[in-house]
Amino acid sequence: MLEIDFPPRAGHLNLSTMNEPWASEYRLEVLDVARIVSENTALDVQDARVLDEGWDFFCYLINNTFAFRFPKRRSEAERLINENAFLAKLDLAIQTPRFDFWVDRPVGFDLPFAGYPLISGTPLFDIADVDVDANVIGYQLGQVLRELHAQALTPPRPTHDPIKTWLPGAHKELKNITTVIGHSLFETCNTRLRSYRPRTPSEPHVTTHGDLHAGHVLVDSMGDLVGVIDWTDAHTSNRYIDFEGLWMWGGDTPVIAAMESYGCVPTREDWAQLRTQAIINVVGLINFGFQTEDSELVTKGRNWLKARQNEGALDDFYANPV
Repeated sequence: MLEIDFPPRAGHLNLSTMNEPWASEYRLEVLDVARIVSENTALDVQDARVLDEGWDFFCYLINNTFAFRFPKRRSEAERLINENAFLAKLDLAIQTPRFDFWVDRPVGFDLPFAGYPLISGTPLFDIADVDVDANVIGYQLGQVLRELHAQALTPPRPTHDPIKTWLPGAHKELKNITTVIGHSLFETCNTRLRSYRPRTPSEPHVTTHGDLHAGHVLVDSMGDLVGVIDWTDAHTSNRYIDFEGLWMWGGDTPVIAAMESYGCVPTREDWAQLRTQAIINVVGLINFGFQTEDSELVTKGRNWLKARQNEGALDDFYANPV
């Protein structure tokens, strides 16, 4: 006789790991998800499986058709609400999520959740830059960003340089992963982070995706950009924040193509801000993978750093690309 050990009720506090900043406040298993979606939507749930787990959300694939996102903590619920409102206004030529299912006060779960038709494509995170034409990806992403940044969809905020605030945490995370990335990469990244000079941005801020790393960019089987997902961090900021994920993945080359397509000419200070922010984020990615014992994240981030080092892109963040 098959015995099933049913998990605790969704919404049960996960006290054992709440001290970790990325930890979920709730235990949420596949059986929970299938039950919650069935009870709160008209879907006949035949299949449910884990699609992804990020810093802020669980994502599940339902019936191989819909992606459902559940906040990992109460603090993320408001961000999901804001994303729902933002996506209703967003208008881009490529595919973006549209929440066909929005459950504000679900039965069996304490936080709102959302579901949207799965966008077909492979995350750029899972594609090596040698397996696609990086210039094409850059050019296409530049067009998308030009279209996005022309839309005033997020509240205005004073221009600022957030890197000064992020640097102390980045230095701590870099020390945490010294043995993971090796002494050479540690010294190079440490030198580059310490060389950054905080600045007063010289141009108005725009609506940005805010977290446009390679995992949120989807590419089809022909190597063309087809979609951008996860808009929870959309906010008004410096336009170059949306290019740093492309730089992490492919270095200067695809970013140059993106800039040309976009129609902007970054200054040396813009390049320094873009590259520094990219290093901060990839260090954070590796540290997250290291702390959660996710070897794929560690390997991916370390390989990106090594590739940028081999290209000479870590030599001087203030240098204009050759």
